[in-house]
Amino acid sequence: MTVRKTHRGVAEQDWFVRARVRVRAEHHATSLEREVRIFRAGEVVEMVQWGRASQEIDPTSWWTTNRYIPAAHIVPADKVEVLEVLDERRPTFDADNE
Repeated sequence: MTVRKTHRGVAEQDWFVRARVRVRAEHHATSLEREVRIFRAGEVVEMVQWGRASQEIDPTSWWTTNRYIPAAHIVPADKVEVLEVLDERRPTFDADNE
């Protein structure tokens, strides 16, 4: 997937990646609702990345899959390892054909 390969540039279309990831290093994350979540090394969680068309593609963080944004937690991409992509829509039309 282009996004996981630290692709930069502007997205041609709205995009997302939903994946199972393994946390590589402990990370403390606080939601907008001020709820602290500690992600432990070795923990496997489902997370997402996404962006909008005409905006810079930013693959530097993964979000918990809570659809209510204020309750979501964010983990830097360098602290997770992608185990399995569950669903995705790539940010560029060319990437759809790879």
